[in-house]
Amino acid sequence: MPERKQPTALFVADSHFHLRPDSDELNRIGAFLEFLRMAHQVEHLFLLGDIFDFWFDYPHFRLKGYEDILRGLDQVRQAGVQIHFVGGNHDIWAADYFHRRFGCARIPKSRILTLGELRIRVSHGDGLLGFNWAYNSFRSLVRNRAGIVLAKSLHPEILFAFSIWLSGKSRSARREEHSEIERKARIWLTDKAKGQWDLMVMGHLHHGFDVSVGAYRLAAVPGWLDPLGYGLLRDGEFQLRVFPDDPFAEPGTTSK
Repeated sequence: MPERKQPTALFVADSHFHLRPDSDELNRIGAFLEFLRMAHQVEHLFLLGDIFDFWFDYPHFRLKGYEDILRGLDQVRQAGVQIHFVGGNHDIWAADYFHRRFGCARIPKSRILTLGELRIRVSHGDGLLGFNWAYNSFRSLVRNRAGIVLAKSLHPEILFAFSIWLSGKSRSARREEHSEIERKARIWLTDKAKGQWDLMVMGHLHHGFDVSVGAYRLAAVPGWLDPLGYGLLRDGEFQLRVFPDDPFAEPGTTSK
């Protein structure tokens, strides 16, 4: 009996692309488009939230921007790759648009999928490892129907101005924060991890790590900031990697 092929998947989160990118961000976008071309070689691409620094789905129009990224994702889908989108606190409102354009499931805050022999829970991860009153209040607002109705009553430029302010809060985790983040991750796995899954992959923290406690394993992709981090599932094994390292290139080469 032939051995069953294990699916290959890529995971990325927290690129925080702006509607009006500056020159430094244009370089990150160029690298992201190369990453999307690399994704043509896998079966699954997971976008784990905050890909866009601001997105709002108005009933009759969409704010201008992100066209190169959206076309890149069109090409990923045309290559036969299944795209999964989990909205983050900056782009939760993109879920319906991604469902219509890319066939993504309307995923709630987390979802469990089976890829080969591995049960994977995917989540953006905001609010998971700690409680902050101000942030959790904002998170509740953007994720409930009342918040959406309120936002639709505002002029788009007001929401855009708010997004510019909010984007200033997004940054990579400082080195001195890394051990504390990982400590909280182990506490969460020990005290609160429940359900039929083997591996949870998340974003949000802007720090990559991979920890295990008992039967549960939690990995966070570091974000498409500095470094340009992503996750790879291949042959049943998950690992964190940094672009432009290309796992599909010939030995000694990278993506160009």
